[in-house]
Amino acid sequence: MITKTEAHLQLVLIGWGVIIVATWLAWRLCRLLKQPLPVGEIAVGLLLGPSFLGLFAPDFMHAVFPGEIKDSLAILAEVGLMLMLFQVGMEFDFSHLRQKSRVVLSSSIMGIAGPMLGGLAIGPWLHKTFAPDVPWAGFQIFVCVALSISSLPVMGRMLLEMKLERTALGVTAISAAAIDDATGWILLGLATAVVKQDGHFSWPPFLGQVVLVVICVLVILKVVGPLLIKAWRKQCRDAQAENMTAGFMALLLCALFLSCLATSKLGIFAIFGAFALGVALHEEVSLVKAWRERFGEFVVVALVPIFFTSTGLNTNIAAFGGNGVSTATAWMFCALICAVAIAGKLGGCTLGARWAGASWQDSRCIGALMNTRALMGLVAIKVGRDLGLLNEQLFTMFVIMCLLTTASTAPLLRLWLPADLKKLLPR
Repeated sequence: MITKTEAHLQLVLIGWGVIIVATWLAWRLCRLLKQPLPVGEIAVGLLLGPSFLGLFAPDFMHAVFPGEIKDSLAILAEVGLMLMLFQVGMEFDFSHLRQKSRVVLSSSIMGIAGPMLGGLAIGPWLHKTFAPDVPWAGFQIFVCVALSISSLPVMGRMLLEMKLERTALGVTAISAAAIDDATGWILLGLATAVVKQDGHFSWPPFLGQVVLVVICVLVILKVVGPLLIKAWRKQCRDAQAENMTAGFMALLLCALFLSCLATSKLGIFAIFGAFALGVALHEEVSLVKAWRERFGEFVVVALVPIFFTSTGLNTNIAAFGGNGVSTATAWMFCALICAVAIAGKLGGCTLGARWAGASWQDSRCIGALMNTRALMGLVAIKVGRDLGLLNEQLFTMFVIMCLLTTASTAPLLRLWLPADLKKLLPR
């Protein structure tokens, strides 16, 4: 007799298996097209959801992805993102920041300011047309955040795929993206507070949150990380090998979970705790190698693609029109959102890097990388939908914006990269 848990597990395994197979096929196509793998993952999500499969084989879609497994897949996706961000933090050589701190700061500031100005310009128009019944202040803040956020994990994966993770350019871009994303999540918390408090907002709790976030990150970087490195070196001496023992693995995972819990409690999501802990360990090359050998491929192949598919299952491009707005008008607004997002982020970061002393060539590359929205953008707009700020039309528009900005990154990089860095690109 099959128990209820076993029956649920069967459904999860079927859906999970379909995701893995479809994603692997998409990866093969992405390599042929010289696109980063996350682009294929987003496309798979859209193809398996109501935008495509739901149109031509709705019964099959509901059989493979029944509603009762969505929560289970969502948990698997969150675990995958957490492990992926930890790995991204470990893979980067941040020693370049001593020479590039001005460029990082200037790029991150302009990467927030440019898109936010665009959001302030189009926000009232979007609110009046698509969301007149939602709180205006919360909606406006959310639009600014959705346009200004970068995708730290996807950028990290792109740089790893392109062999740029230990270059000054790669580290500068990933560091600026980390600042922008952390700022974006704090502002998203501000939008959440405004919505939940019906427009009444108090600054002291918000500023207190910012201070606690800074303290938390410093503790992870200056206390937790060094203690783990000390424990790693001791276990390597005792075992006379640089292999990860079961005891150290348990210690590392507990530290990772606690770091994620801390940042989650502070309102900037668990994945930032994972990234901070990864950064704290990045100089211990043997530990980074041991982690990658144990977990790297499993995280990328089995867990991370679930998030993109889950987003696609909740996106219906076919239902673009409605609510008194024609399909043509909806597409016009979608194009406007994409244009403002690209101009604000790519243009803002490029100018910011250039003003701080970077060459035009490096500045354009930083702008192209910072323009990547995929993962973090999708997480942000999911939060906006959960808060009731986005209806189906707006949600779909922002999903398309995330896909377009991500798909444009690799071609722009290949066009603008300096000659010495183009040699590092895989053929």
